[in-house]
Amino acid sequence: MARRVFFHIGVPKSGTTFLQTTMWNNRDQLRAQGFLYPGRRRMDHYHASQIVRGASPSALGEHGTSWERIVRELADWSGDGVISHEFFSMATARQARAAVEALAPAEVHVVLTARDYVRQFPAVWQEALKMDSTDSLDEFMRRAFAHDLPGAWSWNSQDVPAILHVWASAVPVERVHVVTVPPPGAPRGLLWQRWCEVTGIDDRGFDLDQVFDNQSLGATQAALLHRLKPHLTGPLQERPVQHRWVRQYFGHEVLGPQRGERFGLRDEDALRLRRRSRRMVRAIREAGYPVVGELADLIPPAEQPKRPHPDDVTDAEMLDAAVVAIEQMIRDVRELSTERDALARRAPAAMARRTLRRVRRRLTR
Repeated sequence: MARRVFFHIGVPKSGTTFLQTTMWNNRDQLRAQGFLYPGRRRMDHYHASQIVRGASPSALGEHGTSWERIVRELADWSGDGVISHEFFSMATARQARAAVEALAPAEVHVVLTARDYVRQFPAVWQEALKMDSTDSLDEFMRRAFAHDLPGAWSWNSQDVPAILHVWASAVPVERVHVVTVPPPGAPRGLLWQRWCEVTGIDDRGFDLDQVFDNQSLGATQAALLHRLKPHLTGPLQERPVQHRWVRQYFGHEVLGPQRGERFGLRDEDALRLRRRSRRMVRAIREAGYPVVGELADLIPPAEQPKRPHPDDVTDAEMLDAAVVAIEQMIRDVRELSTERDALARRAPAAMARRTLRRVRRRLTR
């Protein structure tokens, strides 16, 4: 079994995609220094989190053995290992203990990345909007304070003191690490440096150029996406299709590059979240969890910069963003159609059909 396993449990929207992509792209370099990032695909860690949280392996089909395979890979490894997915944050105490016991006799270190709630909740709303939510930001915040948000968008994945308490029932407090997400304006690589500090990863020789994080939307672009959501029909309402085409294509590839102005919260919502951030810091300090970074990073400034609110964006502003989006989408369709037509001209009809099927499968992965 691995000597140590660093079990990264989230929380969502705290730089997790950035860290996971960096490690996945540098798996060979990690192995060379005795670190295993297990799995055949990046999504194996996501499916493993589902199984740990009680999903039926049979219902997951080919993904139903993801957790078992990750544990087996770590059992066959003599160095250190990393497991990472933000949805482990929603495990119960019983599920957390069972997951840690499955990794015995490895020394398990739980790592939680966190940032202040005033930055966190606009990002959580935006991610929910890209997927299955149709709430406006005002509606989302009202439901958040009423503890009425579902699933991954609820306090089950965002209540940092409660999540830490759950996982501290599975490992000693001194092995429950908090990594704070640096404040705006900090060097882009600082979160990665903090991750290396807590895990002991040596990133010399790593390729960091291809790393990405989730594309943020501006106020106008987020408002446009919110306006669009009730009009999605057919397959576009299905979660896997939404992930590929609404979140990834329309959100990240079409709206994200518009680089719209960042949005903020209502003053009263920001004030309530600031108070909750201070309680979070107090709980971390009192429990004695080791911290990498500064606890001050988790307390938002009392004076927030004035930023537009997505619910206040006008129809005219949304129309301008929609025109830019439509022009890009026409160019994308033209490029795909040109490629399709060229393939059809070069190959016999039967071969063209097979080739087109392969192209379509590639595009829908």
